[in-house]
Amino acid sequence: MEPSHPLHHLADQIERAGLSVPVAMVLQIVAPLDVVCSQGAQALAPLARGTRWAGVIELLTMPAHWPALRDLLQERLHKQS
Repeated sequence: MEPSHPLHHLADQIERAGLSVPVAMVLQIVAPLDVVCSQGAQALAPLARGTRWAGVIELLTMPAHWPALRDLLQERLHKQS
C-alpha cells in the first residue's frame, strides 16, 4: 500500500490526536469482527454524508481496510518503541 493511501492519512490523524494506543487496542479487540464492523460502517455511511466523518466511515466500509489499519498502527507503534 502506497504512503498516499487514505488509510495512511487516517493513521496519521490518529497518531496526531495521540490515540494510537487506544485505537490499536480497540482494533485488536474487534479483529474477529472485521466484516461485521465494515457492515456497521456501511449502515452508518448514509447518515454521515456531508459531515467530516464521511471519509473515515467510507474507508471503514471495506473489510480489508480494518486489518490494514490495524497493521499500520502496530507498525508505527513498534517504530516508536
